[in-house]
Amino acid sequence: MSVDDANNVNLVISDQLDWSATKERLLLLQEKLNTCCKYVENRQLYDEYPRTRDRRTMINIVFFHRPVAEGEQFLQRVTSVLEQEGFSLCWSVNQDEGDR
Repeated sequence: MSVDDANNVNLVISDQLDWSATKERLLLLQEKLNTCCKYVENRQLYDEYPRTRDRRTMINIVFFHRPVAEGEQFLQRVTSVLEQEGFSLCWSVNQDEGDR
């Protein structure tokens, strides 16, 4: 957890799995995202880090392997859903480790 220059709370998911089993992979990613959302919605984040109150929550996913097309489509759909719930989602591929 960190707070950026724009006063957004950043929760980071470091994702090192490959995409060989895409369906299972997407389910695992969905579980990770649900865990982050519950952490905020249950107010556990605010209890542990009071300075995060009244700030927008951003979930950042850092992939070590570029998502396949189905993964990118999933991320686009999830971004829309999360925005409706007051979250932001962004993702990137670790340039140092990605696509090995």
